[in-house]
Amino acid sequence: MSRPLFEAFPRLKERIPFLAIAKLPTPIEALPQLAPNLWVKRDDKTNSLYGGNKIRKLEFILADVLRSGKKELVSFGAIGTNHGVATSIYCLQMDIPLQMMLFEQPVTPQVQQNLKLMHRFNAQLHYQGSLFKTAAKFYLGKWLRGRDRYYLFAGGSTIQGCLAFVNAAFELKQQIDAGLLPEPDYIYCPVGSNATLAGLTLGCGLAGINSQLIGVRVAPSHIGPIPACTFSTVRKLQRACYQFLCDLEPRIKEHKLTKFQLMDNYYGDGYGHASKEGEWAQEMFEQAELELDPTYTAKTAAAALNACANSPDKKILYWHTYNSANVADIAAKADLDSMPKALQGFIQEPVV
Repeated sequence: MSRPLFEAFPRLKERIPFLAIAKLPTPIEALPQLAPNLWVKRDDKTNSLYGGNKIRKLEFILADVLRSGKKELVSFGAIGTNHGVATSIYCLQMDIPLQMMLFEQPVTPQVQQNLKLMHRFNAQLHYQGSLFKTAAKFYLGKWLRGRDRYYLFAGGSTIQGCLAFVNAAFELKQQIDAGLLPEPDYIYCPVGSNATLAGLTLGCGLAGINSQLIGVRVAPSHIGPIPACTFSTVRKLQRACYQFLCDLEPRIKEHKLTKFQLMDNYYGDGYGHASKEGEWAQEMFEQAELELDPTYTAKTAAAALNACANSPDKKILYWHTYNSANVADIAAKADLDSMPKALQGFIQEPVV
């Protein structure tokens, strides 16, 4: 199975490892019940077992893991990481051992369910406490064991993860050309670990989409003194992916990097904390039978809804990145007694 990026630049198919995991293209839907100028890209439907934006990334990431010949994958995220769930599912299918280092976040039913799912799909879970301690241990391990283990940054935000959303932009271009939606004036997406915004921005420029990309920051801007989710970190990943592609396909050098915006004012009280605007967006999107999560999609959807109201003459596309597959029955089968003791407490903890 091919992908639109490879159709546009056939030489890349020979040079970039790829696994067809996602069910693509994901649908485009108008949402007139919410706003006459709002559309949604349904990346919650990337896979019937477990959807969301991480599945796109794993098509390129896990292919790179297999090509590397390394026998184990190490990554990190919050205790309720969607990235951890998606990666555990497909690592198990491909017989790749997975080590997940986890840091604290507010406990919600979704967080508890994701913990159960990661454990159910055989990820080896290690609770580290704070985000800073977790990131420090990840980078120390990469320095010590990087030769025999594949170290994957949180959220799958690497060049390979970015490539997935370059491809997604070409997919969107095909849908625009097919008349499934008009070319958006603005595209809104959540920004946690940078790759979705970096890839979409780069891809829209390469595909000839003239939309303005707007990322909504939903994660800490810094880990201690180190920038983690800022304009500069998104731009750095975008440039790295661009250079990677240029090295493989000289025709890409003809295209200039596209600009983007990064909004900070929807972050609220912190990572994983619900916000009033996000809760309002969740109530609104229930009318369209779309579930939003408080950490990522609710805050981004709130920004998109406000943009629709403030600019009624502009066409807005909201990129929905949250899984919509029902995985409650799978999570219920997790053997909690064998879960690390430090994490069992989060399952028993009252939710916020």
